[in-house]
Amino acid sequence: MEERLGWLSPLGDFYETDWGKHGEEAESILQEIGLYSSFSGQTVLGAGDYLSGRGYLLLHNPSKKQLMVTHLCPLSQKQKEFLYGYFYDLGRKTEAEKYLN
Repeated sequence: MEERLGWLSPLGDFYETDWGKHGEEAESILQEIGLYSSFSGQTVLGAGDYLSGRGYLLLHNPSKKQLMVTHLCPLSQKQKEFLYGYFYDLGRKTEAEKYLN
């Protein structure tokens, strides 16, 4: 399995995105879930931070050297299950086991 980047919802829905495009994808997700108008009405947070504050996590590789899982809220059970399978399929079993209960 190849490394996939993107946003993971608290319900376990994965929104894959290209490297460096997570901000644009965050705006698309906010539109899809009906929160874009409340996001655009504030000026403090970027789309990614706004989405993260609603329980989404970001799988990204900012330096193209190390995959990172970034989240502001506690992980949901669905997110833990996704991450376990994700890292297990990448052959990173030790990292996968961090997401077991």
